[in-house]
Amino acid sequence: MPEYQHQEPGTEVRFIAGRYTIVEERRMIHQSRELLIVVGIAAVESTCCGVQGCRFVNVPGYVVDWKHRLTETGLPASEVEAIEDAEEQARIREMLNLQFPYSQILFSV
Repeated sequence: MPEYQHQEPGTEVRFIAGRYTIVEERRMIHQSRELLIVVGIAAVESTCCGVQGCRFVNVPGYVVDWKHRLTETGLPASEVEAIEDAEEQARIREMLNLQFPYSQILFSV
């Protein structure tokens, strides 16, 4: 089963074209299961069209084992069950769109 490495809110991650910042991490109940979501802001700074940005909601999956170990770098890691079913993703996307309008919603698979 995949693991999610937790990052503190405010953590900035740089990549070739820009950066993203973790805003919050939240667990929410969906169909009697605990769903892990991570909200962030991404900025693409190296494009021909100027700076672009968006808010995103990453859905690592359902929590199986919350912060069950520390990684080699000292970050807590949780075991998650990835959500691969397209219909289930659509239901979750619909729920998240109400709470996080105009956000890009991503599923980790």
